[in-house]
Amino acid sequence: MVRRIITSLIFPMLALWCQAQTAVSGSVLDKGTNEPVAGASVIVKGTDGKIKKFATTDAQGKFAMAPASTTAGGRLEVNMMGYARQSLLLDSIEIPVIIFLEAGTIQLKEVAVKADRIRQQGDTITYNVGSFAQQQDRSIGDVLKRMPGIDVAKSGKIQYQGEDINKFYIEGSDLLGGKYGIATNGINHDDVGAVEVMENHQPMQVLSGISFSDKAAINLKLKNKAKATWTFHGDAAGGYAWQPEGAVWDAELFAIAVMPSFQNITTFRTNNTGENLSSSGTDFFADRRETGLTRYVSIDLPGVPSLSDKRTLFNRSFLVSTNSLWKFGSGEFKTNIDYSFNRVTADARNITTYFLDNGNRVVTENRSGTEHTHSLSGKFIYELNHKTAYINNTLRTNIDWDDVDLTTTGSIPSGQSARLPDYYLSNKFKMIKRFRGSHLVTFQSTNEWESLPQTLTLDMAGDNGTAISEHISDHAFYTHESAAYAFTLKGITVSLEAGIKGYLRSMDSDVSGLSDLSYMSDNFTNIVNTDYVTVYATPKLEYWVRRVNLTLNLPVSYAHYTFNKAIANRDEAYFSPSFSLNWKPNNRFSGALRSGIGRAPMNLNLIHPGLIMTNYRTLKAGTEEFYNSSSQNLTANVNYKHTRSGLFANGMVMQTWSHVPYTMAQQLYEDYVVYSYADARNDSKTFMAMGNIGKTLDFMRGSCNVNGSFNRNESHMLSESQTVNSVSRSWSIGGKINGSPARWLSFDYAIDFANSQLVMNSTRNSWLSQMTNELDLTIIPYRKWQLTVSGEHYRNELTEGNYKNMFMLDTKITYQLNRRIELAASLTNVLDTRSYNYTTYSQLSSYESQRQLRGRQLLFSITLRK
Repeated sequence: MVRRIITSLIFPMLALWCQAQTAVSGSVLDKGTNEPVAGASVIVKGTDGKIKKFATTDAQGKFAMAPASTTAGGRLEVNMMGYARQSLLLDSIEIPVIIFLEAGTIQLKEVAVKADRIRQQGDTITYNVGSFAQQQDRSIGDVLKRMPGIDVAKSGKIQYQGEDINKFYIEGSDLLGGKYGIATNGINHDDVGAVEVMENHQPMQVLSGISFSDKAAINLKLKNKAKATWTFHGDAAGGYAWQPEGAVWDAELFAIAVMPSFQNITTFRTNNTGENLSSSGTDFFADRRETGLTRYVSIDLPGVPSLSDKRTLFNRSFLVSTNSLWKFGSGEFKTNIDYSFNRVTADARNITTYFLDNGNRVVTENRSGTEHTHSLSGKFIYELNHKTAYINNTLRTNIDWDDVDLTTTGSIPSGQSARLPDYYLSNKFKMIKRFRGSHLVTFQSTNEWESLPQTLTLDMAGDNGTAISEHISDHAFYTHESAAYAFTLKGITVSLEAGIKGYLRSMDSDVSGLSDLSYMSDNFTNIVNTDYVTVYATPKLEYWVRRVNLTLNLPVSYAHYTFNKAIANRDEAYFSPSFSLNWKPNNRFSGALRSGIGRAPMNLNLIHPGLIMTNYRTLKAGTEEFYNSSSQNLTANVNYKHTRSGLFANGMVMQTWSHVPYTMAQQLYEDYVVYSYADARNDSKTFMAMGNIGKTLDFMRGSCNVNGSFNRNESHMLSESQTVNSVSRSWSIGGKINGSPARWLSFDYAIDFANSQLVMNSTRNSWLSQMTNELDLTIIPYRKWQLTVSGEHYRNELTEGNYKNMFMLDTKITYQLNRRIELAASLTNVLDTRSYNYTTYSQLSSYESQRQLRGRQLLFSITLRK
């Protein structure tokens, strides 16, 4: 009887308790399109109005929450920017629930859960794109710049917590490799639901748990509407510019397809509005070319200091890029093909007045130049990336043409013309096999070839003057073959890599028309071979204990150098150990300490017995000795983040010491400068510190950032046989803030201030400062209309107390015809500032400089989206 009574009491109580502990799950859909809504905030509130549980919908619009302490009488609320809030009684719905959101507005105060914007799960940080986007944003790069902890350069390069990322994925696939700037500047932010940052990301699955990575990767999570289909958007703009006077254009076509077994991004861009497109194809992950060739000839067009390209660049630019990825079987094949063309013109006028007792001497110099740059690159990759095997073969080719023509008139007239093609081809193969769980075998093969011919033609006094011609032929081949074995035992990974490197290089140069410069040297011809063979071994020890990773590298090598009688052959041994410690006590804090010492050979390009002319008044002499340099370095950095509060901070301190037994020497011969190298102790030190703090400002859907840096460098050289010791110091501080304090208003503001000083032989120059202010205001008077006003202020200190101020103003008005078509009109450089002029004075002379700027520019544009 008692048992029945107890049972009759317990079962109803259990039923009530289970009802109160019901897990809440379901889906959130757009009522108009029936498509999933990603990134929506789903909150369970109790009868007291307090939050009991919360979640965010995934890319499929789904959510699930573990049982709360009680749900009886509570409410389920769903919030998403751009939609009206939904609030349902939990007792009145069936689980799983389907919730439909209607388009509408939402008050900012209702978005109160900070985790809606940024959330963390393990080593993955997820940013909700919709909560950071503003009305004027176009690309995902525009939104990434507002996410604390993430920094995006104008080229599209991304850093997380002050470090370069090591991968950029789109839906988990590495389509673009290091050329992800095409994606950050091209993908429409409205097609991206979330941005994932994967900390300590190891790209090669076969190394997971064996080799530590302190780098982060970015992954774009697309919305369903952008998956399994082609998505297009295009812009076409035309108008008129007052300087350079004539028609201007700016056009872009961007297409992307993200499918289960295929991805593609193809883009076409062209403009003459001051945007150099060549940086869009930069490979941020590219390794340094081991061929080691660098151009001797150097002709630079006149530039304008401290102003952005859109104010100073007179260009005609063109870019086409197509990138594809096919998944088949257990691997994938990728192709990246790019072609870019840039035509840049520049003009400058300088007047130097020397104050002399017998009358002033005025020297004028008017420089006018044109540069044509063509670049064609292709990369073809096969990759298999599994937990037990990794195979990668990358075939890469680059063909570049760079032609520069620079004419100087005035007191010392001259004409310079350079033809600078570059041909490069490489193939890199890597295979890693993991067996018995903790053993690895690795094979690598790298082969590179490069040809860098250079031609310099000079006319030293107009059409009837002296003609000088220089031809340089420079070719190199590099090969590297290696094998490695590694195993892991109780948190300790031991590996040994051994290999051989070979290098063949030939360079010859000849100058004609320099007979009148025989007082400098009688040798203007070079025929040089610089070859070497290196064998090496690299033991490596990696130890994992709790949340600490210790890594010790002990590379040792032996090299044999031959120089075909240019200098004596050499045999050298090198040892360059390094140590690193990474500590991550929790998901909020991490720190690292790195140090190393090393001994390395000199730059082999410095070995040439004869003089080489680099431009119309500069020549370089090579070394007659083989030198080795030594160095030490010590770096420490710390990172902190609190994702719930949207706080990210990082700092870094670095000290380096270098010891070089030679230094650069400068000698003047009438109008010419000759640089050479001389035996001299040349010890230098560099200290650098930088820090960055970023924070979300949820009350106005914004964020802020403060950064600072300090740098001190010591260096030495010889000038006119006199030792010149220089110490440069610089520091900078900057800040950014953005937000949308009202539905109809958003803003972006940035300020940067920098100060620098140069001390030469204990003679202190004045500290000189630079300051830049940038402000963008976007006003939305009506939901289809948008007005943007942008202003820039530049304040440059030319000499102590002598400042040059410059104000620039732009405006743009946009009309949203419908969801797919947008019309706009923009007016750039409203004040029509056409030149950047300044004058500086000293006790003995005055210097006046004039540079041209892009004048007022009117553009009408149309944007189409699919």
